[in-house]
Amino acid sequence: MPEPGVVYRGAKYNHGPEGQYGTMGSMGTYDIEGTRPPSDKSLLRRGDPVDSDNEETKVNMCELVLVPWVLLALVLGCYLIAGANGQIAVLWIMPLVLTMLILAYVRTSYRRGDSDEVVLGFLALTAVVIGAAVGLFANFFMLQELHRINQGASYFNVLPSELASAHGDASSMVFVNGTRLNLAESFGFTDANSQLSTVYCVAPVTNGEPSFKHIQYWAAGIDCCGQTKPFTCGDAQNPTAQGGLRLSPFVEDSSTKKLFEQAIKGSLDKFGLVAGNEYILLSWTENPIQYRDNLWYGSWKLFSVFAGVYLIISAMVGFVIFPILKGS
Repeated sequence: MPEPGVVYRGAKYNHGPEGQYGTMGSMGTYDIEGTRPPSDKSLLRRGDPVDSDNEETKVNMCELVLVPWVLLALVLGCYLIAGANGQIAVLWIMPLVLTMLILAYVRTSYRRGDSDEVVLGFLALTAVVIGAAVGLFANFFMLQELHRINQGASYFNVLPSELASAHGDASSMVFVNGTRLNLAESFGFTDANSQLSTVYCVAPVTNGEPSFKHIQYWAAGIDCCGQTKPFTCGDAQNPTAQGGLRLSPFVEDSSTKKLFEQAIKGSLDKFGLVAGNEYILLSWTENPIQYRDNLWYGSWKLFSVFAGVYLIISAMVGFVIFPILKGS
């Protein structure tokens, strides 16, 4: 029980008018220091008074700008390396772990009443989410294809007459000079069961001589030929193109391959060609190796430019938020 005449929390003391606060003196009396100053409480919840001049509880400008940006750069870097090496699990585990850690940090800061740290946590979480979104975009459209090409073998100076079975592990092929597509003997097979009437197109890879009839390699594509439309799959119309990238395993291991087989059979029957026991479907391109390298450099440039732009955005957000937090 408090002593008579002493009421805590703003009533009265033995010495000093009502509503004033003091400190205990050596003789058990209170030295009056004046009225209680306004409380510097959190913006998000009520808590104990915090000294506004205590820098340990404040987030500075550099933290507001650089912490989110560093996390974004970390996410993009991990996506670039993991995507190029086919580490699909990393693409999901890494941002998930970062998100859980940031949410735990935000929760702890909220319970302590540290509104500055809560804001910093949400900025960091936003950076991780945006970085993961950009990373997934690059992975789906560039890095997965890069990994697929790197997993296979690259063959150079291939003769169109060489057996396709000798290059069963190929992912990219560059043929000898003089290799051409015989566009006059291309053929398109229409899938009657498809509502879109998808056309599966093939054209034989030859040595450029009309007498060449034994076909081992075919340029292939979808909806790039027709009765009144020339064969335009890939770089077929480029006379300097003499290489190709093997169609993805998804095409070769699915029902799509059977539809390409029907197109090949149509070309064989119509033009009197002879196909080997095995064949390879290629996406015809001028320079397969340059295409592969462009996938890597394109991803790297996308991440670098986006990281630079995000640093500017992060600085702008920091300059806007920091005076608000400082004034609170």
